Amino acid sequence: MARSTVKKGSGGPSGSGPAPPPRGSLADLVAGPSEASFAESFPRQTLIKVGVLAVLMVLLHLKQIDWLFRKWHSDLNWQHGFIIPLFSLYLLYSRRDDLLAARRSTDRRGLALMILCLIGEMLAVFPIQNYWLRDMCMVGLVFGLVLYLGGGRVIRVTWLPILFLIFAMPLPGRVYNAISLPLQNLAARGAGTALGLFNIDVSSSASTLDLVSISGQLRKLTVAQACNGMRLLMAFMALGVAAAYLDERPTWQRVILVLAAMPIAIFCNILRVTITCLMYFFDKEQLGQKFMHTVTGLLMLVPAFALLWVLGWILKKLLTEEGEHDEQDAPAETSDSGGTA
Repeated sequence: MARSTVKKGSGGPSGSGPAPPPRGSLADLVAGPSEASFAESFPRQTLIKVGVLAVLMVLLHLKQIDWLFRKWHSDLNWQHGFIIPLFSLYLLYSRRDDLLAARRSTDRRGLALMILCLIGEMLAVFPIQNYWLRDMCMVGLVFGLVLYLGGGRVIRVTWLPILFLIFAMPLPGRVYNAISLPLQNLAARGAGTALGLFNIDVSSSASTLDLVSISGQLRKLTVAQACNGMRLLMAFMALGVAAAYLDERPTWQRVILVLAAMPIAIFCNILRVTITCLMYFFDKEQLGQKFMHTVTGLLMLVPAFALLWVLGWILKKLLTEEGEHDEQDAPAETSDSGGTA
């Protein structure tokens, strides 16, 4: 009599297929297919663990977060800090498909980074007493936590939205002054050069402008620290990073977009100071002060967006032309049937 054989499955006694991976560990956020739904990638147990860890992180840094909020609210140079975390969440949302599809695993390097950042935070409080270092360690702690729980594939998707939070962290006063003073002087010199193109009698020295108005009055103007361009520089650097991240393009183009944000910010601030000086030239002192502190700061977003868009369009156009050129230079394929083309 013929004897039949039954092929056993590797997943259990029933032989129906491989058993699903366990979902009990802290770092288990998915071990399934590459294209998964939200429920498959983040089951209820995982969401509970992530929620508990998030609450613990907030409680651990409650005083630090409160200090950041007060700094963002009281210091005009860092009011963009309220927007940065929201934009980080948007950057994550824009890559949600990649995040859901990323296979998760535990990476102990993240645990080591978390320990180093916790030690760094304690040292930053005492004896170093440096708020900026403490803030950097907090961002590093978030980075290490995601790396530990999600692994390398997850951090490839989330690294920039996490590090993007650095733009919201106020710089130390000594570093800020070392950057802002040259920016003040550059804005004054740039505005003086621009006004000279209109045959306006103006001279600049350091951050001061001596301008003769249309009525013949000598006006001594000073580029204040509030108008040094630091706010525009930080905001446009963040804008450049976001533009480079959101659009699919080669790495060298992303680097160019980020680096271009710096001269764009400097140019826009010089334009802002020039417009304000023109108000004083036409003896519109009150209007000049209003422009100085409110309107021109918002107006500069328009040329900044336009310059970044034009630069991105040019870079993409170059890439398209290079691709078309490569296709034209590619050798013609010969037929496998033995004939000649």
